Amino acid sequence: MQQIQPPRFAVDQTARIAECRETFIAAARALIVNAVANGWREEEAALALADAADDYVLYLASTPVSNRKPANQNKLPV
Repeated sequence: MQQIQPPRFAVDQTARIAECRETFIAAARALIVNAVANGWREEEAALALADAADDYVLYLASTPVSNRKPANQNKLPV
């Protein structure tokens, strides 16, 4: 499984968003390639990954920010 590297940019730097996107595009591709190599169809793996991401976004939307834990140097909005 591909390791996710820590961000090189601070939370308030605009380059952080692009870096995060590039990181997760690479991780998603690696995950789907692995799934296909293990017998899943590419389309169903991609759709399942999109569904999982959507479910997580809905979870975040329903969870108060005060209950979230920051990772490394990330700061949560107040």
